[in-house]
Amino acid sequence: MSELVAETPPAETPAAELAEAPAPAPAEAEPVKATPKRRSSSAAALLGATADEVKRLSAGFGIVEIKAGNTGAGAGGGFGLNAPGTGPKVRSFAGSGGLKGFSVSQECKDAWQKLCDDKDSTHFVLGVYSASGKELELSATGDGRLADFIKAVTENLGDNKIGWGGFRCYGVDDRGNTVSKRAKMVFVQYMPPMAPAMKKAKMGSHKGVAKAAFDKAHMDILVENVEEDLIKDELVKSLQAATGAHKPNGYEFEVDEFVDADYYGRGIGKNAKGESAKGY
Repeated sequence: MSELVAETPPAETPAAELAEAPAPAPAEAEPVKATPKRRSSSAAALLGATADEVKRLSAGFGIVEIKAGNTGAGAGGGFGLNAPGTGPKVRSFAGSGGLKGFSVSQECKDAWQKLCDDKDSTHFVLGVYSASGKELELSATGDGRLADFIKAVTENLGDNKIGWGGFRCYGVDDRGNTVSKRAKMVFVQYMPPMAPAMKKAKMGSHKGVAKAAFDKAHMDILVENVEEDLIKDELVKSLQAATGAHKPNGYEFEVDEFVDADYYGRGIGKNAKGESAKGY
């Protein structure tokens, strides 16, 4: 049998001794260490630097470097992102070179420049697409007026070929004692309904190149049928809409043929009123 051993209880401290014992001192709190502020290398370099060094090190502070050709807020707002020339370059086919695979022959260009020269007798130019469709070739030109241009279109293009061209007419101011004429160039896109659909579809992308060659035009018109779209009275309405505040009171499409266009109702010839406030 195992022996039972009685445990001796711990000795109790007398109450008097407990009262006289000094209270333990409170533990001192550890000081909180402040986290040092992080400084940039540039800022750290400024500490303890001389005035000249500070000036040198801080020369680039606050400057945003722009490498796209902008010059800051004064060139379009913000960082210059709205400045002219920002972003990818937009290429215009109407300027130089044109679309790849399409051009206007030099003969067409030269003929049109003659048409724009008041001292030259040329009054119409007509260009037709080459067999390859890559060039606009000179088809007809002459000193005739609108009727001759219509005839050239009918004979050279018919109702199944497309082309570009134009003619010169005149805005006429007949004020009784004074008659003045101003040349007006009309740029024509000829696209008959019977022409092949694919060829007509390509004309839209060719227009910029054609207009660059046939420049200085006062009005652009789309002609599908010469008998319906080149009526003189309708041309007068379009020309008057395309002019500025001063509108002629007539137009000349054929030699010595005056077509009435009294837009303001001031009268024509001897009955014409002046352009004062009372004349309207």
